Amino acid sequence: MTSSWRLFVRRVGSDWSYQYKALRLAVDWIVALYVVIPLMLVAGYHYITWLHTPPAWFHLFTLPMVAAVLYVFTWMGTIRYFVEEGDQLFLRQNQSWFRHLMVLGYRYSLVLQGVTTLLLVALLLPLLYQNFSFTAAAVANLFVLTYLLKVTLGLARQLLALHLYGIVLWLLRIILFTGAFFIYEDIVAHIIEQPVFSWCGMLVLLVLFVVLSRVRLAQKGAFFADIARESDSRMRIVSLMLIRVVKRRIRPTRKYPLLFGRSQRLFRGAGAASGLSDFLAKSYFRSGTQWRFTVQFAVVMGAALFFLPGTLKIVIWVVAACMLAYWRKRFCKEEMNASFLKLFDIQDAAKHQALQAVTPILVLPALLLISLCAGISMFTWWGPLLMLGAAVPLAYGSSSVFTSWY
Repeated sequence: MTSSWRLFVRRVGSDWSYQYKALRLAVDWIVALYVVIPLMLVAGYHYITWLHTPPAWFHLFTLPMVAAVLYVFTWMGTIRYFVEEGDQLFLRQNQSWFRHLMVLGYRYSLVLQGVTTLLLVALLLPLLYQNFSFTAAAVANLFVLTYLLKVTLGLARQLLALHLYGIVLWLLRIILFTGAFFIYEDIVAHIIEQPVFSWCGMLVLLVLFVVLSRVRLAQKGAFFADIARESDSRMRIVSLMLIRVVKRRIRPTRKYPLLFGRSQRLFRGAGAASGLSDFLAKSYFRSGTQWRFTVQFAVVMGAALFFLPGTLKIVIWVVAACMLAYWRKRFCKEEMNASFLKLFDIQDAAKHQALQAVTPILVLPALLLISLCAGISMFTWWGPLLMLGAAVPLAYGSSSVFTSWY
């Protein structure tokens, strides 16, 4: 390579080529011809139609629901710098090249985040225009506000991950996620009547973005973290297609687990099914990753229930239970494929019995929190009691549906 610019172009081209080859594994020309292209044509036709004549079901969507979708989108993605492990041999010694490569990757990520944000806002345009009477200025304000929030949150999450770890990082991410959501939702709710709120929000986000950008690009000791993030970003499409392949990172282990550190048996009975149920329950409750995803899912679903009408609230509550039951079943099946368990002659019948016994117990923590939020959102004294009481049979019912087969 004769310049850092050519090196950057080569790495971006390599990344796009890799993503294209990964997509080709799932979408060949037959799938594209008979599925993807017809779906795109039908979607394009309906999109143009909805811009002029909204369907009757548009009234089911509220502006807070749209804000929640946009906010979840801002929490996704990251800022990439296109650094690789081999850079520590030579490129790290040439600081001007290495810094220029990071700046180019940073600018590329900002452009890519802007394009994806614009596409999402354009996708929601029929709903914004027909259902909420957004003007062109309001749509532009929404796009800029969402884009600035997305890139600012991306930089803030990177800096937090570089300086903190463990439960402190986990709690701060929850606080950041929850606090930023309520502020963003409130600004979006007044973006038409009082656009000055959105202007002030954009100004604050712009200042934060500039400050965080300077701090992040000048950050020392972030080389290996950037390599891990780049690897995750490059493998994202492949990971979605090969979802059964679990990549585990090495983390410091505790001498005694925080939960069930000295416990013996959790399930009564003898035999492989009882022991396997103990193993699955302890694996889940001792997993920080599972707890983090569970709390994030419960917080998002619980917050969304406050903005939904009564009938749709119950539907989403049942859907959340089904999603939890499906995820817990997948978690259990992946754990039962552990290499050390293959040393034992455990029959599929015992595995199925353990799966049926432990899945509702794993579903209950998150479902109880979601049910509590659903009950509080009814604004009655009996709402929380009713929903918490109904969570137990719903957990067992949804689990029995998804574990009826192994």
